[in-house]
Amino acid sequence: MKKSFIYLIPAIFLLAGCGKKISITINTNESTVAESSTKESIQETETKVQNDVEMLKAHVYNKIANDGNTIPQLSVEGNEKLNDIVNKINNDWVGGYYPRINLTRTDTSVFSALLATTVMNGSTDTKELLRGVNIDSNAGKELKIEDVLKDPVGLYDKIEKDNYLADEYGEDIEGFSEKLKTVLTNPDAFNLGANDKADLAWTLSSGCMMIYMTAKDEYTERIVSIPLEFARYGEFFNEDILSLPKDYAFEIPTDKEVKIDLDGKIRTVKIEQDIDECLMLQEIDVTIDGEKSTYEEDASYGISKASVVKKGDNAYLYIELQYDNDYNSISIIDLNNKSEKLEISESFADTSLLNPDEFYLGDRIYTISTLGIEGRYTVGSKGMSKILENYYTIATPIQLTTKISIKAKKLDGINGKEVGDYDIPIGSVLVPVGTDKESFTDYTTSDGSLIRIPMGKASEYGFSIEGKNIEDVFDGTIFAG
Repeated sequence: MKKSFIYLIPAIFLLAGCGKKISITINTNESTVAESSTKESIQETETKVQNDVEMLKAHVYNKIANDGNTIPQLSVEGNEKLNDIVNKINNDWVGGYYPRINLTRTDTSVFSALLATTVMNGSTDTKELLRGVNIDSNAGKELKIEDVLKDPVGLYDKIEKDNYLADEYGEDIEGFSEKLKTVLTNPDAFNLGANDKADLAWTLSSGCMMIYMTAKDEYTERIVSIPLEFARYGEFFNEDILSLPKDYAFEIPTDKEVKIDLDGKIRTVKIEQDIDECLMLQEIDVTIDGEKSTYEEDASYGISKASVVKKGDNAYLYIELQYDNDYNSISIIDLNNKSEKLEISESFADTSLLNPDEFYLGDRIYTISTLGIEGRYTVGSKGMSKILENYYTIATPIQLTTKISIKAKKLDGINGKEVGDYDIPIGSVLVPVGTDKESFTDYTTSDGSLIRIPMGKASEYGFSIEGKNIEDVFDGTIFAG
């Protein structure tokens, strides 16, 4: 499944030069941290796992707009107080040349997302437009910075005194310190999460407050993600923001040191990737608690993003790698078992991995077309993903037109029971919505019905319907390498 959302947390621009080493660090040396100067406030302000804070069911999906373009949409179940913000996102704030919705936190305390849109700035240049959506899930009202931070000015002063963020980002981002000050101390500079230039935004995750700024390259703008971690700055955050569900996950930048507080334990990880002169990933070095493990790679172009996934008493790194033909895979590393690395063939989906008990992963199939699909998973043994049901949502929005009449079954809902026969005449327009990848595909029809059409393996290659090759059944099929 294609994953080219470069703005996602983290915003990763890996291949800036041949042989470049890019690293992230997340600190896990508990004994060292316990005696360090940064420990003074951590025990008093550590993130609190609250049984009354639960994950929301939120999902990002794509649809075909009236103009034929594909646009992302958001759905949230079980919280009517978020209906207004979901409607604003779907109907008012998503648009432009390349719109994206990146969920960063979706629980019963905080709902947060980054909206980004690429637009053309003249004939060759591109520009990124940003909006941060931060909502109190209980009240359905926008969170301002004073709702998040106890002492915004104090936090800004501490960051300026430490100076490490300015050293890291100041050269790339013009006016970095002033922009940081605007985010932390001037909430009036934002209107519904966007500033007047739409080049500055912030969101919340289960591990940090993330600030986004744009940086200009020769012809394009890129989005830089700057984390203010709870483990580093917890004393400045309000208690409600630090209250988390029992299990949670969040994306981490792959270009800087990040501290993570997992149930009061400060963890550290350092991820380095060695890109050779041919722009190929040679190895990944992962250092946990001061112990380095090296993993050889020879076919990947590098890390596209990474997440920390906490499940029960365990925590894992999910590291996504990118390959030829938009193919991705995920490497899984147990933070407590530093030498073992497991792999799965799936990739991150459009809906960010935030809930370890139920999350989406993406894959690609070649049945009635080349299609991106998403399955629902949970974290199982050794951190490996475990499918919840053998049914996959089709994430690629396409329309197929029948060349022949087809016999189908009508369904009473998504992946529902068969409730009768349905005859599909020649010239019918169908939109694929779901599949088990092997024996059937479900579609919506122009009259709004949900139907299921059986399929099987063709005699020579690919799949067939009623004994005919897919290309002889449908107009509009697209098969890619």
